[in-house]
Amino acid sequence: MNLLREYIRESLIADTAKEVLQEGIFQDAFAKIKEKGSSAMSATRKFFQNLKQEWGETKEGAAILGKMVTGAELSPEESSALKAQIKDLAKGIPLLALIVLPGGGIATVALVKLAKKFGIDLMPTSFKPEAGIAV
Repeated sequence: MNLLREYIRESLIADTAKEVLQEGIFQDAFAKIKEKGSSAMSATRKFFQNLKQEWGETKEGAAILGKMVTGAELSPEESSALKAQIKDLAKGIPLLALIVLPGGGIATVALVKLAKKFGIDLMPTSFKPEAGIAV
């Protein structure tokens, strides 16, 4: 009888230890999910800041283009800024079109990473890490 009682006691202790272990695993998992969630929020916030900056640069480029169309002479700074903005638009429009498609977000990330691996730059200047965010 004592042997049976001891076996039951050990079995209950083992089950309790398993529950405590599983509870710890769930807590670790929730901590990781919370960490990833805050990381995603930060990345989303940075994306919209970069998008706002790119939109401002595009408006400046349109103003310079309007000045050029009216026949006014462009300064070298305006000319280089216009060239840079046209390059950014040429890079950004295809990526934007790809994002709109179903599964395009994943495809865009994969395409940008693959291009980076082969030394091809697909990102507009305001989305590059070395570009400062002027908000």
